[in-house]
Amino acid sequence: MSTFRKRARFSGRAAELKSMETAFRDVSDGRQCCILLGAEAGGGKSRLVEEFAERLSGRALILKGGCIEQRESALPYAPITALLHELVRLRGQSAVGSLVSGEGARELAWLLPELGETSERFDAGIARSRLFETLRKLFEELAREMPLILVIEDIHWADQGTCDLLRFLSTRLKKTRVMLIVTYRPEEANGPNALRTTIVDLSLSEGSEVLKLPRLTRAEIAVQLQGLLGSPPTPAMINSVYLRGCGIPLFTEALIDASGSLRTDVPGSLNDYLLRGVRDLPASTGELLKVLALGGPHITHSLLRNVTDKPDLELAQLLRPAISAGVVAAERDGYAFRHALIQDAVRSDLIAGEKVAIHRFYADVLERGPVPSYRIWHSVALARHLHGAGQAERCLKWAWHAAAEAAATFAYVDQMEMLKLVLAAWPEVEGATGLIGVDHCKVLELAADAACWAAEAEQGLAFVERALAELDTDGDGEQLAALLLQRAVMRQHALLPGEITDLERALDHAVRPTRLRADALGQFSRALILRREFDRARCLGVELRDLAERLDDEEYRIEALIIAASLDMALNVSRIEAHRTVAMQAEQVSIGRVEILAGAALLQALLDAGEYGEIIEIGPAIFARTVELGQARYIGALVGSPLCRAFLVLGRVSEATETCERMAALDPLALGLVHVFECQAEIALALGDADRIGALARSLRALPPGPQVVSRMAANLLRFDIESSALSGDMDQSALLVRFALAHLEKRGSASWPLLASAIRVAVDTNQRDIALELAELAAQTPCRNMVEQTERLAILAEMSRATVSDLDGWAAVAQSWAGLNQPFRQAYALMQAGAAAVNAGKRASGVRHFRHGAKLAHSIGARLLANQIEALAAKARINLRDEEDEEAPKAPLGLTDREFEVLRLVAAGHSNREIAKNLFISSKTASVHVSNILSKLSVSSRGAAAAVAHRLRIIDLG
Repeated sequence: MSTFRKRARFSGRAAELKSMETAFRDVSDGRQCCILLGAEAGGGKSRLVEEFAERLSGRALILKGGCIEQRESALPYAPITALLHELVRLRGQSAVGSLVSGEGARELAWLLPELGETSERFDAGIARSRLFETLRKLFEELAREMPLILVIEDIHWADQGTCDLLRFLSTRLKKTRVMLIVTYRPEEANGPNALRTTIVDLSLSEGSEVLKLPRLTRAEIAVQLQGLLGSPPTPAMINSVYLRGCGIPLFTEALIDASGSLRTDVPGSLNDYLLRGVRDLPASTGELLKVLALGGPHITHSLLRNVTDKPDLELAQLLRPAISAGVVAAERDGYAFRHALIQDAVRSDLIAGEKVAIHRFYADVLERGPVPSYRIWHSVALARHLHGAGQAERCLKWAWHAAAEAAATFAYVDQMEMLKLVLAAWPEVEGATGLIGVDHCKVLELAADAACWAAEAEQGLAFVERALAELDTDGDGEQLAALLLQRAVMRQHALLPGEITDLERALDHAVRPTRLRADALGQFSRALILRREFDRARCLGVELRDLAERLDDEEYRIEALIIAASLDMALNVSRIEAHRTVAMQAEQVSIGRVEILAGAALLQALLDAGEYGEIIEIGPAIFARTVELGQARYIGALVGSPLCRAFLVLGRVSEATETCERMAALDPLALGLVHVFECQAEIALALGDADRIGALARSLRALPPGPQVVSRMAANLLRFDIESSALSGDMDQSALLVRFALAHLEKRGSASWPLLASAIRVAVDTNQRDIALELAELAAQTPCRNMVEQTERLAILAEMSRATVSDLDGWAAVAQSWAGLNQPFRQAYALMQAGAAAVNAGKRASGVRHFRHGAKLAHSIGARLLANQIEALAAKARINLRDEEDEEAPKAPLGLTDREFEVLRLVAAGHSNREIAKNLFISSKTASVHVSNILSKLSVSSRGAAAAVAHRLRIIDLG
């Protein structure tokens, strides 16, 4: 009888393990850290975590929790519940409760009922915030005793609440001896899902490190095989396993059979690899694994015993071959497949009749009573099993119950999925309305609401359309109004037409003085502000204020104040203090929805007023709050946009880029994507990346042409097109676009300061003096709301002076004003123009000073293109920016020699090699060599591309 027993031996991963041990030393010294451990399926994430934990030798408290695969269960906060279970097992219920006080214990009881009664919950946002704060306090208290390691495995199956909590903990446990270890599959991080958001946010948090496990080398496979076999493998076996297993640890295990021999007839797919190992087991064990496969990622021994109706010893005997073969792992209170892919393979191999029967077994057992401590999982799992068993009536009842529990824990995606089960079962259930107490239309309304909060606009709109088709238009006007409001908000975020019509109809039907009408008034006002229809918005805002007083409702009082302050800002009335006051009021009452609305409005007001420092001070906390309240995907991009722009204006390009990555990772709907793409284009513009600007402009045009942002996008797209063409050296196209910009601005009747600034600069560069004059007149007629816009106007007038004699004093004043507003990029540009004006005016010392200051600023903020422009102009004036002792010594930019710089100017002017040789009194062959060197140093492939660089840096403009 073979004594072979699979036991994976730790192999490779030395660098990753060292990084984790280094991070633990930092944690022991009082600094929080987060390790993101990524590997493809079967790549050895869990094994590395296990090895790391073993090496700590009791130097830390280690709590582990795994995420539940969403196809089988939708338990919110599943890994956190598992952590708490482990903590209670180690410390006891009373000890855990004492760490968080009585109220904290009641919050945790929502996840762990054995801790006692649960707290009352009124506002979902407040309840979510309390739970997060309670967990933070618990982990801080534990970390005071000894370093705490929280292991969250497989977050590619995490629910939204778990993802939000991880982001919250990564920012709120600073200077705490807590180490987060999060495992995930990188291949799952490319799609539009919560994992992508979480990975980006965690990777950008302070003290984080991303470790991606590569495939094992041949030598590492040999070590793994020795652990599996118990003896050194032969070279032939090593080579065969390495070639066929591709260095994936799980594949290596699949290639070794139960006797320790190399499989010679393994099919090509992983599914077949894994199923071959299952099929080698005794038939009775294989039948048991079919039951196990449909039970979820972890099945307790008692549940499996009840489902199979087998005695304990018989069940153990049936499972032992699977455990010995490494197909199933025995855990503390139950069993799990060694890897999710094995479970997938077994499940996919089941035929329809087997699935129905097994689902019925589970449903019968679960319906007799809940699994202890897993009330939400129990109801959701039961609903799914009943659905799989074809038990429509029982499925409908339990799915309805599960939807309510999911909504109470902010699991909106899960709530939506449960309501979809209700809708799927409905046609097969006689008297469904009486069974759950609401009609089919109401279920659709609730599903649409869940989809709205989950930012699943496409599904939400489908639910609304079905509900509207069923609704009796002569019946309940308020239900019609509620559905229209849901459709309006989803149309807004998806940039679809019809939003205003929906809002108008909703107001017509929500005629009574209720919260529903208040919702409609607030939503309608904000939609009108987005479209710049301020007079109409003000009327609705006043009505909302009066209705809030009549209802004595603080939530709508605050919303009315937000609308009033936003309208004042739009009408050039400075109301920053009003926004600050409203945001403070919203924070004090802790009503999640208006708290986020007030924070977003304050950030936008600060951006309009140029208060960038304050945005950076408060913006991250407001952004984090959207995560805590489950609204990150819904409104996160709108909150992140002012923060990104503030970082960029202040020259903090890397932080602007990080913020933009967080916004993009939220996978927002179309309205949020407008902000993401615009911020990305602004960053590309600061970096002088013409190709990137063009690509982002195409991305913006690919979005639906929604009426919500059509005017704003038109101005921004014109600006990006102008800048992209100018940077590429296509001055003819730039000149044409400037004329389009003038027509757009005249039609709009108001100034877009960024578009004006770009257009007039390019108009001057392309010798369109008449158009530049019209643009300057338009700027002069436009009211300025703050110092930023006043400086924009000064800069535009200075640009206009370049058409004749550049105004040195004007540019110096502009540079000083930008300095006062702490805008280094614009200050550096103004200093460059002041330097050029000074040189042309014969004031060389002043020119040197301006050029050097501008170059220093440009380099300090990473504005490489602007720095190159300054160097090019300084070199043309024979000013050495690097050596103050020798101002007269020429210094060519871009790493070119003085002779190559002269050749480049002639190339940019369109001269051939023969003409260059004649001009510089050199041979044609020498001219050709110089041109080749220039192309190499500029990393371009043609004379035309080199000429574009020369145009971009304005090398020929001063000739």
